[in-house]
Amino acid sequence: MRLSLWPACVRTHSFRDQLAAAAAAGYTHLPIGLVTYKALRNEGLSDGDIRQLYRDYGIAPGHYDGFSAWAPVRFNDDLPDEAKAVFDASADESLEICAALGIDRMCATGTFNVGQYSLTELSESLHRFCEQARNADVHVDLEFLPMWGIPDLRTAWNILTDARPDNAHLMIDSWHFYRGAPDLDLLASLPSGTIETVQLADALQQRLSDDLFEDCLLYRRSPGDGELDLQAFLGALAQQQVLDVGPEIFSTELDSLTALAAAQRCFDGTSQTLTQAGWTL
Repeated sequence: MRLSLWPACVRTHSFRDQLAAAAAAGYTHLPIGLVTYKALRNEGLSDGDIRQLYRDYGIAPGHYDGFSAWAPVRFNDDLPDEAKAVFDASADESLEICAALGIDRMCATGTFNVGQYSLTELSESLHRFCEQARNADVHVDLEFLPMWGIPDLRTAWNILTDARPDNAHLMIDSWHFYRGAPDLDLLASLPSGTIETVQLADALQQRLSDDLFEDCLLYRRSPGDGELDLQAFLGALAQQQVLDVGPEIFSTELDSLTALAAAQRCFDGTSQTLTQAGWTL
């Protein structure tokens, strides 16, 4: 199983420090997104140089982190500029980055508003893109976020549908699951193979901010360091064939640590939580 260090955990550190921390703490993968990729290219690094950096640390990218061009709109005009920068690449451009870096999975989400498009429109758009991605040997993991147009597991599942392409799956983040409309019965009922990528994050039951985005980006906690029922969450995933698991912790507390200390804290919490649930890394 892949053990991914999602960049949020070490977001205040350089890419090289993130790679070093991932390797030292015991991870196998460090996803990369558009902003980091462009920054590295602007430094003068070629695609080959970036691939070599990964090899130097014995780490692989795994996922292209942050993709929205599968949907009818990449993003709305009122999306904050910082968020636009994350998603400001077309489908072709994103797949070209995947090919250039040897990336085999994409984290796809929708930045539109709830109800802006019908489920039929979204399903058709996703399926069309998945056919394009299949030609590039890329799997597409659709992620739901309670702050945007795919707010919960049921909506994401309805978009994916039973007749999904064989390279289409759901990605599930424990924070998004519990902060949205958590449905453990639905999660446990999904057909095996629906979910292959799991992101773990903990939190307090009582939000520290009335703004859900702020709560998401500042106050997550490492697995086992909060009050979410991660054991029930992992138990509901028992019949899934999870291939990739790892922490995604946006946290001001982690921001104050060295890259290695932050990566190690997340690794320890993730490992202990998975072991308690009977998962084998």
